[in-house]
Amino acid sequence: MHADGIFYANSILLGIGLAVDAFIIALSNGMNGIGRKKCLTAAILLAVFQFSAVMSGWAVAYTTYAYCGWIKKVFSWIAAIVFLFMSVKMFVSAARNNNATAGEQCGILSLVIQCGAASTDALTVGFTIEEYGYVSAIICSGLIAAVTFSVYVAGHIIGKHFGVKLGRAASVIGGLAFIAIAVDIIIGAI
Repeated sequence: MHADGIFYANSILLGIGLAVDAFIIALSNGMNGIGRKKCLTAAILLAVFQFSAVMSGWAVAYTTYAYCGWIKKVFSWIAAIVFLFMSVKMFVSAARNNNATAGEQCGILSLVIQCGAASTDALTVGFTIEEYGYVSAIICSGLIAAVTFSVYVAGHIIGKHFGVKLGRAASVIGGLAFIAIAVDIIIGAI
C-alpha cells in the first residue's frame, strides 16, 4: 500500500474513532482535577498503548494472511462487523449518557488500566490494515497515536472547563467514524 491522501485520511479517521474512549476518559479526568503532569502522562500512555495494539493486530494478521490467504476475506468481514458493533455500542452509550468516571482515582495503575481498556479496539484495527507494508503500518499506527494524544489533551482541557457534557457528542462522532471505516472495509472485501 502506498501512502496517499486516502491512506492518511483513513488513518486519521481510525485515530478519531479509537480516540473517543480516550476523550471521554480525559473529560472525566479533567473534570476531577487531574493536573497537567498526569494529563501528559496519561496522553503519552494512551498513545503508546494505541500504537502497540494496532501494530500487534497488524503483525498477527500480516503473518497469518501470508500462510492462509482465505482468512483475509473472513477477517475483513469480521472486522467490518466488529466496527459496526463498536459504532452501535457508542450510539447506545450516547443514548444512555454513560460517560466514563475513571478520573476519580487516577494513580499510575488506574492510568494503565484506563489505557488498556481504551486500546482493546485498536487491536481489531490492526487486523484491518494487514495489507499495509511495515512502514505504512507504522505510519498509520503513529497517526492513530498522535490523534489519541491530541484528543486526550484536548478532552482534558475541555473537561476542566465544561465537564463531561460533551461525552455524548464524542460517542456519536466516534460511532459515525467507525461506520465509515466499516463501509470502506466492506467495499474492499467485495
